[in-house]
Amino acid sequence: MEVKVIIHAHSNYSYDGKLTLRELRELCVSKGVQFVCMTEHTDEMTKESAEAFVKECEVLSDNTFRFIPGFEVPYKNAHILMVGMRIFCEKYAPTIEVLREWTKKAAFVILAHPVRNHFDVDDGLLEEIDALEVWNQQYEGKRVPRTRSLRLLSELRIQKPLLLAVGGVDFHRREHFGSPLVSLNVSELTESAILEKLTVGAYTVSSAHATFFGTIPNIDEVRIRYRWESFVSVAIIMCGKAVNKTLASLGLSLPMSLKQLIRRRL
Repeated sequence: MEVKVIIHAHSNYSYDGKLTLRELRELCVSKGVQFVCMTEHTDEMTKESAEAFVKECEVLSDNTFRFIPGFEVPYKNAHILMVGMRIFCEKYAPTIEVLREWTKKAAFVILAHPVRNHFDVDDGLLEEIDALEVWNQQYEGKRVPRTRSLRLLSELRIQKPLLLAVGGVDFHRREHFGSPLVSLNVSELTESAILEKLTVGAYTVSSAHATFFGTIPNIDEVRIRYRWESFVSVAIIMCGKAVNKTLASLGLSLPMSLKQLIRRRL
């Protein structure tokens, strides 16, 4: 059976998440999404809150919908998604040694939004990740992946040929719901079945405007196909952030209804 999965999501267990896990579950079920790979920020998390988060993920999961717990861990200037992770290590990973304490326990490790760390991936980090988030909704929008991130994937595959491509919603609030969604086929609705497919790239990442496989064998073709739309989407998002920053400096802000409309569309 084909199932829809959201990768990279935050609830109010993260300092910037707006929905409870129950509210997020209700939203996803209403939209036909059966699995959510949670990646809560560790920056302000404690061992106790992490344990409460993992426990609530289990309580709200059943044979029709499942939360897969996980964390988003800062490493130097990068953020690393630890999918299928139930043990809290540290708030930060300042060194590769600390990062490995996380990665050796996570089922699926992703370098999130590489634009945030200026597309810089050192050899130590490359060794630890399974996938690159070439499409993050908050930085690339809901339409297509970022072509610069696709180029980075191509470059990294020279050293690590099996590096996968993923798309993450980076969900924080209700209007973020939407693409990129991950689709895959499983024989049963279990966490292990989903993780097995994710770790080998047996999935597609898509929106109404773009689709690619997790293994993405034809990177250059995909990069050329979405180059123009990627440029436009990123330009609009950057302009929006600049406007917000300027208004904030003046003590002003866009009406919330307008912000929500933009977030739903972009």
